[in-house]
Amino acid sequence: MNIIPIDRRAQPKSLQRCLAMCEDFLQHGNLILYPEGTRSTDGEIQSFKKGAGMFAVDLGVPIVPALVEGAHRILPKGEVVPRPKPVTVRFGEPIMFGLHPGDPGGARGVRRAAVELLELRIRGLKPSLSPVHAVETL
Repeated sequence: MNIIPIDRRAQPKSLQRCLAMCEDFLQHGNLILYPEGTRSTDGEIQSFKKGAGMFAVDLGVPIVPALVEGAHRILPKGEVVPRPKPVTVRFGEPIMFGLHPGDPGGARGVRRAAVELLELRIRGLKPSLSPVHAVETL
């Protein structure tokens, strides 16, 4: 299925291995990261995990913010069989993150800023906040 699982309580060595697997995979594919680290029970956006910033910055590739609405109805927590339900996906403009010498707060500060910007951009994709193109699938 081309899945790279990430332990929510991963240690630095396992995160480095995971980053290396992601980097290798990017040679022939794209990654979808779920920065909340969990499924929502009610469809509301949860707070983003700091690991999202690490992947955004350390992989050095453009990140396309996307808001997925309705997925919580397809496979709710505790369920094992997905149900057909409508899902709407809204895409934002790509963002490029990177480390530069002299960045305030170093790598940690850049990663934190990346998570904050990514969360802001994804929250901004909600229909009431900004007009965007939507793709609806069943």
